[in-house]
Amino acid sequence: MRLLPTRFQPQSQSFVRWRSVVASPDWRQTVADFQRKANDTSVSLTTKDVENVVRVCTQSDRTREALDAIRRGDKRGVAAPLSSHVQICCSWARKRQADRALAIMPDLRARFGDQFQIVTKNQSSVYDPLLSVFKSKGDWRNTHAAIAQMHELGVTPTLRAFRVLMLTAAKARRKDSLITTVEFVEKKFPDVWTDVATLTAMCQALVDVGEYRRVMEIYRKLDDEWVNQEASTMLLNQFLLAAVRNGNTNNEKKRSSKSLSNFQQAMSIFDRMRESRKAAPDDFTFATYMMELEKHGKWTQVLDLFNTMLDTQARNQNVLSNDTKKPVINALSCSAVIRALHKLHEASQEENNAEDEAGVSSNSTRKSKSQQRKLKQDLLVVLKQLPTVDLRNIGHASTLIDTLDEFKLFTAARQTFKRVLDEGVIQKTPWRLKDGFEIDLHTFSRGVAKCAVVSAFDENTRAQQGISDVSLAGNAPLQDLRIITGVGRRSHTFMKPVLKQEIVDLLTKSCRPPLWPSSHPTNPGVLLVRHNALRKWLKKGGAIRYF
Repeated sequence: MRLLPTRFQPQSQSFVRWRSVVASPDWRQTVADFQRKANDTSVSLTTKDVENVVRVCTQSDRTREALDAIRRGDKRGVAAPLSSHVQICCSWARKRQADRALAIMPDLRARFGDQFQIVTKNQSSVYDPLLSVFKSKGDWRNTHAAIAQMHELGVTPTLRAFRVLMLTAAKARRKDSLITTVEFVEKKFPDVWTDVATLTAMCQALVDVGEYRRVMEIYRKLDDEWVNQEASTMLLNQFLLAAVRNGNTNNEKKRSSKSLSNFQQAMSIFDRMRESRKAAPDDFTFATYMMELEKHGKWTQVLDLFNTMLDTQARNQNVLSNDTKKPVINALSCSAVIRALHKLHEASQEENNAEDEAGVSSNSTRKSKSQQRKLKQDLLVVLKQLPTVDLRNIGHASTLIDTLDEFKLFTAARQTFKRVLDEGVIQKTPWRLKDGFEIDLHTFSRGVAKCAVVSAFDENTRAQQGISDVSLAGNAPLQDLRIITGVGRRSHTFMKPVLKQEIVDLLTKSCRPPLWPSSHPTNPGVLLVRHNALRKWLKKGGAIRYF
């Protein structure tokens, strides 16, 4: 927390002004300057002055200060523009006072009249900034209320208003409202079939609520020529995702019958994207298609696709352009390739074993070593991509770390976890508590949890390095280390947590010397490493061999 300087009697006026500029946030200084100017009648006040202070205040959600600036401007005969009033509405909405924001709009309609209507006749609506706030919050109810208010004020809702309504309804799991809105848009807006933004929002919302069949119906309705020429990557990604998921059903017979046709549909969409200039595949496209190949056990095709991704990424990097393209290889595709490489290696090993048993091959050992070398070389190609992989999605990052841990690529797992920490991806989750002597692994996957424990032990070891042997043997500032694993409440192994045993194995089998944690006497979801055991372990130069 930054403390404000205490009040004191300055020696000069110039010194006061210098202090206020340095110690105060921008909005405070802007408000102070505006108030001085508004109070000084010898200085002219302009609309630009009012507009500027309202913009700065609303960006910091200082709504009352923004309203005060408008009142001071009115006293000087300077009216704030319509855009400033809309910014104040957005500020109220961000502060969870959407009713107050919507209540202002009829007053603005009465006050600005024709100007209010002129703005709404353009492609953008006066309601658009407010709708953006509702969209960011997933506020379906107030989006619906805003559209109803548009009708009351004689304002024709734009397609963007319905796009926001569809997306927020999907986020709120209001499937009935979403379907009703989709049908209304299809009926009232004939041009929707060539509106990329609206089609994308519509399909994204339908995918989010599991209406994959309806998305594929939309795909089949579209003109092929228009799709090839105008469709975007994001739109075709929704069709690809719907095709992949359309076969997901609890009925085994239906799933098997649909699986092949849906896979062929996904292949068709993917091939179309590869040939398109406007809808070129991105990292989402490649990862989605790759995981579909993996689901069907097409391991060789997974590797072929990865080679295509490497070529595409190299080509994108060589193109001289101001626009830096996002890497097409992401965490999910790296995970899929690592699994595919090991699956193919396992198949080769089984084939070698079968030949040995049949007495067919005499050089199986040499062949096995050659296959092992090839696996290491192929894995190295994948691991070289990890430093550029986007890890901002914690779910994708967790999948990658889990895969690296599963196949004993521990060094890469630790490096990836370190990047997750350094980039602040899990910063919002306070998992290291009480000076590092409590490790909360709730919501962590298996690989991430193990990396977190290793990281915490490393931090504790470094913190103890400055303590002398005398104090280490006596009263070193050590505590019992608590590792909270949970009891598997949200997993399929309720009261039989997998994570707890994984951490026990990590401490007993990978630690040198071994650490033997004990269960908490009253909480089965907590492991304890007693401070005496931890002190002895540190004194012996203890380390976790997770590399």
